[in-house]
Amino acid sequence: MDKEIFRLIDSVDELIPRPDLKLDDECLICECFCVNVADIRELCETSVDLGLLKDRLNLGEGCRSCLKRKDDWIYRIF
Repeated sequence: MDKEIFRLIDSVDELIPRPDLKLDDECLICECFCVNVADIRELCETSVDLGLLKDRLNLGEGCRSCLKRKDDWIYRIF
């Protein structure tokens, strides 16, 4: 096989987001109400409070896909 293929195989991990990395402030969590990570960090002090986010930012009140995939982002906010 070509060396370029092996190089690409070795670098594939760089393309996959690591679950232990914190999300950037601009990362959009709720598309329906345009809630991003910065909004959540500003409202919640040290951990994600879904009740507070629902009350103040309407998180999960639209299509609810943000809540369906919360395991992908909830532990990467703080």
